[in-house]
Amino acid sequence: MDELIIEAPKIDFFIKLPSEADLPTAFADFYKQTPEGEPYLVMHSHYYAIDLVGTIYEPTGEMLTDAEGFEYPEMAPLDGYHVNVRLSGDNVRESVEAIDELYGVVPNSPSRVFL
Repeated sequence: MDELIIEAPKIDFFIKLPSEADLPTAFADFYKQTPEGEPYLVMHSHYYAIDLVGTIYEPTGEMLTDAEGFEYPEMAPLDGYHVNVRLSGDNVRESVEAIDELYGVVPNSPSRVFL
């Protein structure tokens, strides 16, 4: 008898936008307006959480020395503006999956994750 394997729906999404300036367009469904008409990103609700990771840095392989003689790795920024999203339910799944389709990445070793 064949074993039926059912995959759980994806709940964590790793998004890499070209720049921070792309955030309001990519995440337009998650913006609201203040009474004065100023837009703001709603970072969490009962249905999702958004983590603005921003710029991620990785070691270049070079070592630097500070003024006190201590060595530390030189770090360089990776391209893009990084955002993590966690879903709790399917209320906004369609919007997040649309963002993921355009900007989603699958990091080998995520720099930051939800606990």
